[in-house]
Amino acid sequence: MTTILLNSYLRDPAFDNVIHQIHDAVCCSDLVKHYFVLAKKSAVIQDIKRYRNYLAPKPSLDYRRPATPTASSDIQLPDSQFSEIILIMSRVFRDNKISLEHVPQLTHEILELMEESRSQTNDTVSSKLEAKEVSVDKIQYFLKRYKIISEVMPSKAIMAERGLSHKLWLRINPEQQEIHIEGRIIILDAAFDDQIDEILERQTGRESVISLQRETDDAGRRRLLARQALSYSYGVPMRLFVRYLNRVGTDVNNVHSLDKDNILRPA
Repeated sequence: MTTILLNSYLRDPAFDNVIHQIHDAVCCSDLVKHYFVLAKKSAVIQDIKRYRNYLAPKPSLDYRRPATPTASSDIQLPDSQFSEIILIMSRVFRDNKISLEHVPQLTHEILELMEESRSQTNDTVSSKLEAKEVSVDKIQYFLKRYKIISEVMPSKAIMAERGLSHKLWLRINPEQQEIHIEGRIIILDAAFDDQIDEILERQTGRESVISLQRETDDAGRRRLLARQALSYSYGVPMRLFVRYLNRVGTDVNNVHSLDKDNILRPA
């Protein structure tokens, strides 16, 4: 299961200074000084800390490729200017003796969060749900805006299907201020345990955001479950949330490619 490298760096309060330096260096560059014109330094650092758990880890191959813009289309930089941002970040990382091995992934992760921070300041219609606003109806409304069609179940879970690679269930836990995400795969009755074990073993070796568990439901049917929980104590940045759902849906769907004996079915 892949992880977000930025989380370990942010445990060190001194890493704030690295973000400060990136912001200052960008603002001092004649080529890209407009990048943060609406995004104040304090807000950028705050958003990086608050929304880092909404980043979906990428495969290692993606981190070896140059990061790409994810901001709102009307504020995306031309390729030459975006490349300059990456070069500035690389210089700051080098000056602060950040491990060269970590630089590509950190660059992707920090840029995605900075792009989200910039996008929020440019929004004419809010793309973020405040914690007090989080509800089944609001989540469903925003999913529809991002072309994910969902249905509210009698249990108050949101079943999101159209627009994702695999059906997912979302549940709001107001006590813990979390959104629980669940993907389900049905195991056919004829399947043997060793066949299921092989699928689980092969999935464990993949670069994935999901971890599969084997369960038996109340009706005695076997299934594989992928569960995630995202805190919304600081609100829900919907662009990042939708990208996260897309990655979870893709990874759950990819489990079926491991099923050489045809013993799995979508829930």
